[in-house]
Amino acid sequence: MSDLAALRHVGLHIAETAAPVLGFTLLYAMTTRLPPALAAGLCVAALVAARRVRQSRSVWPAVGGFALTAGAAAVTVLSGEATNFFLPVLLVRATIVVATPLLLVVRRPPVGLAAGVLTGRGLAWRRCPARVRAYTVVTVLWMLAEAVLVANQARLYLADRALAMGAFKLLVEVPVHVLLAGLMWVVYRRMTKRPCPCEGVHR
Repeated sequence: MSDLAALRHVGLHIAETAAPVLGFTLLYAMTTRLPPALAAGLCVAALVAARRVRQSRSVWPAVGGFALTAGAAAVTVLSGEATNFFLPVLLVRATIVVATPLLLVVRRPPVGLAAGVLTGRGLAWRRCPARVRAYTVVTVLWMLAEAVLVANQARLYLADRALAMGAFKLLVEVPVHVLLAGLMWVVYRRMTKRPCPCEGVHR
């Protein structure tokens, strides 16, 4: 998979991740009842998983995405609090943000690790100092933006504002993630404009 194809894949992942939240938020806004809202979120998550499998993409993202939504639904049912539908993903994102500085210290920027998986190149980019620097810079950009988004969602969670969490996810986070992906792509391409002299590493 080329770098540009990987960027398109990221955009699709953003949309697929937001889809269950859209189903949950819309039904909860219309009914203020958890059962139909959770059913909508789970149905959309199942459709996304089925689409991923049908397109012959890896089964693990499909299973993982549905399992995360199912876990969120279970926590919501047990607690009776609509905000808990957003808690599992919020915890995962917060953990990644906290772990990112440690990964940067050991020269394993998460964006580079993700790009290696998406493009099928693994850790080949680590043999090229220019790419290591580029992935480090774009990872810092992502970490700063993600930290702000996660902090805002945590504030809404503590204030018990479920609909606001869903609206923020759809109206703010999705556009920010799309724009951020584009910015990261531009920065990465500018920093790796010259061909890498390291053998075995390709653009």
